Amino acid sequence: MSEHTPRQVESIRQRTRRVVTSELLDRAQDLFAEYGYEAVTIDQIAASAGMSKRTFFRYFASKDALVLGKYDRQGQQFAAAIAARPPDEPVWVSLRRMFDGVVEYISDPELAKRVAEMDRVISASETLRAGQLERLQRGQNLVVEQIEKRSNGVITGLSATALVAAAFAALAAAHAHAQAHGVPFDTALDTAMFAVSHAGDSVRTVSEPEGE
Repeated sequence: MSEHTPRQVESIRQRTRRVVTSELLDRAQDLFAEYGYEAVTIDQIAASAGMSKRTFFRYFASKDALVLGKYDRQGQQFAAAIAARPPDEPVWVSLRRMFDGVVEYISDPELAKRVAEMDRVISASETLRAGQLERLQRGQNLVVEQIEKRSNGVITGLSATALVAAAFAALAAAHAHAQAHGVPFDTALDTAMFAVSHAGDSVRTVSEPEGE
């Protein structure tokens, strides 16, 4: 047996776990969007993914844990997106491009239903809101690590943390604005991130609907 076999087996198990976890998240979000979070049971989620309830509990301890698992996955995806950007690309451009997957997802009407249902569920639960904030922070920390790594020590510590926090704040503001005013999400996000990067300058704004 090769001395590298245990490490390889562990890696395969980790990848398998990520695949199954993602499958459960996607199936659950489809069910939540169609029937509502409260009406969907763990048995239904497990069955939709072709597994038993017992197997489901190997991946998530509860429906709430599954809901929050979305944000763990998202943080990992953001970090991977930053790691994949060209090393000589301006960091703010990389942070904007990091959100391309979110823009594409939310711009799909069917997938947007998932987002709306998950937002509703989380906003109604103090426990889920706290868990969401914790996981969002974890995700930002992963992105900060990638920013520090790709900058070769030029952007570190507070500077990296502030840049990433500003990008995520722009994302949240753009999402809220797009929902409230019917503005395309990508337009709102570009405007919000432009505003942050040009704070103090003459800032362009997203056109408001007439009568606002």
